[in-house]
Amino acid sequence: MIIPRNCNFCGLCCALTVKLTEKEIKDIESLGYNRKDFTEEDEPGSKVIKRPNSWCYFLESKDNKGTCKIYEKRPHRCREFPDKELCDLKDNVIFNDMSNKHPNVKLLWKRAPKKNDPLPKKEPEFPV
Repeated sequence: MIIPRNCNFCGLCCALTVKLTEKEIKDIESLGYNRKDFTEEDEPGSKVIKRPNSWCYFLESKDNKGTCKIYEKRPHRCREFPDKELCDLKDNVIFNDMSNKHPNVKLLWKRAPKKNDPLPKKEPEFPV
């Protein structure tokens, strides 16, 4: 897996709603995943990646870093995050405000599913 040099594993790219093309679904299936497990209907005829507890189905949290289980076959929308930059968020004002110092982001990471962990049964509650 080749990660952009400036990626800090924040996981913000994994909070997107990602519409999938049929080709992208087939690419992901080629990795051994079943479309019924990772897709849901967004609107008639349109599929998106499931987002249990607002996180992408393929997000994996390990050592407080977000990694993608399908990085090599990730959809176009994920590849383009954020816009034309390649995850260069260290100078981004919004990202800095939402850094790991922010209590809500810390709570999200704490509650993000770990590898092989069952998904939480209830939605996370965020401090105000």
